[in-house]
Amino acid sequence: MGELSAGSGMSTPVRRDQFKIAPKGIVHLPTGATYTPHPGAPYVGTMNPSQLGNVLPNGEDYRPHEVKAMMEQLWAEYVAANPRLFEVDD
Repeated sequence: MGELSAGSGMSTPVRRDQFKIAPKGIVHLPTGATYTPHPGAPYVGTMNPSQLGNVLPNGEDYRPHEVKAMMEQLWAEYVAANPRLFEVDD
């Protein structure tokens, strides 16, 4: 009885280094969850959860609200540090 069974409530910690951030969006690498901003509107975009919310084949289980919160924080930091990337020419 030393093994943890699925549904044991154990979640995998979300870390900053699990994300890839670029001007075209942010990806949570373990789950493939992505946020893609609309051109010229970095805080308006499309969220694709991919495998977020599922237990991954390797047993990792990320809580969606934790991944989304980290994604929002990292994206806001990236946009603030790179405002010229999101300017729209009239």
